[in-house]
Amino acid sequence: MTLEELRFNTRFAWENAFVKWVSFVLAVVLVTASCFAAVRLTQLGLSSGYVVTHYTVYLGIDQIMPLPWLIALIGVPILLIFATIVCGFLFFRQDGLAGYALVALAAFSTVIWILQLYHLIKINS
Repeated sequence: MTLEELRFNTRFAWENAFVKWVSFVLAVVLVTASCFAAVRLTQLGLSSGYVVTHYTVYLGIDQIMPLPWLIALIGVPILLIFATIVCGFLFFRQDGLAGYALVALAAFSTVIWILQLYHLIKINS
């Protein structure tokens, strides 16, 4: 696929109101929630320099990481969800159902990510 075809596919998907608004709202919600969580977790971890990143009710705390790992912990899901949205845009012209499914997958992933961030903040409080 050439760059011109990719631009055309993206423009074609952006003209669809559902794809445009869902992806826009997802991007805003994802970045806002992730930034809030990053600031809150940094505040909570500054005193010790560590953040609890995984907690299971049955086994207890099983992963404590240094504070700089918070960048990767917050950044990787953002990149993956944005990549899913971009793939949805790129595939929309050839297969509209795949484009809708990828945007829906990004929405579902964003909801799960926000729930995970909420519990991560709750655990570290």
